Amino acid sequence: MKKTAIFNNSEWVVKKLRTSIPEDPFEVLIDNKSMGMTKLLAFAKRVPNTNRFPQILVIYSSGYLRLKAGADPAPPLPFGQSLILGPAISGTSSSYPTRTLFFHPQLQRVAIDTSQLNQDGMGRMLIRITSSHSNLSPSRVTTNQIMNLAWTLTLEEPCALSTTLHVAGTFEFTEDVTPDPVQTEKLESMRLLQISTMFIDHVRHDVNALRFKTGGDIVTLSYDPSLANLLLPVTPSSLNSAMPMFDSIHTDDVGRPNGRTPSYRIRISSTTGPTTGPIMVRAFFSSSQNLHHDNLGLWAFQQAPASIKKGATGNINYTAIASINPHSL
Repeated sequence: MKKTAIFNNSEWVVKKLRTSIPEDPFEVLIDNKSMGMTKLLAFAKRVPNTNRFPQILVIYSSGYLRLKAGADPAPPLPFGQSLILGPAISGTSSSYPTRTLFFHPQLQRVAIDTSQLNQDGMGRMLIRITSSHSNLSPSRVTTNQIMNLAWTLTLEEPCALSTTLHVAGTFEFTEDVTPDPVQTEKLESMRLLQISTMFIDHVRHDVNALRFKTGGDIVTLSYDPSLANLLLPVTPSSLNSAMPMFDSIHTDDVGRPNGRTPSYRIRISSTTGPTTGPIMVRAFFSSSQNLHHDNLGLWAFQQAPASIKKGATGNINYTAIASINPHSL
């Protein structure tokens, strides 16, 4: 894989990488200077008192982000999970009269601001991302064709055990949309954010459990092959309204082919727009045996109206933490 460094201050390194994904490339800017186009951008941070620069964040043109802690064990810790920038929605629209899952964005521009990095490499990196519905091919049926979206990512200085990424997203509907009523009933039509990963069995997985806090209880759902092809939890409940939070976790020391992959914690701080009511978390995994493809999806759902008018806007703000060891609730 060819790697092209576009930023290096001896503490942080940003590189353009090659990937074979079908999405179009996006433009990269560093401190307002264009660095050309790429489909994959990698951020690496020096481990203190070493010359090692493990990757802690990668951004794909499909809006998939992968995050891991700053430690550099031997062998290096793999990524495992992907955070998918949202929101996503399943339904019909003025241009798409049959039900479509507008699953992920197509990134057009990633602008990196290094002004909050100190000379010693500490501080935080700001990453502003935009995705427009215009000029997208109608044949890309999984791409979010019905919204203009933008996100500001704040990547905190990583530590050995975890890396924190703050996400502030905004969205605007570019045409009238009708969320699918059947999938709304099943809490899967309006997805504020999504995680994509793998669970096949107790030996082959990147994560092995979902955990979240309701009003007063902690719910832990351990994945099992017998739960494949079911919407989970079978009996859903809303997240704690004071701090909507859930974990996608790896609690054991196994999980071929990717070893001990990071756990994710998602803390949702605010949402505005057409969605209302409590936030629910849902999961689904297929019975696939393919180790090369994610087969487990996890998303945060909030109730959408029966129809959404063109021009409707909203935002979703949350924090994602990738950690070597799952946090306690």
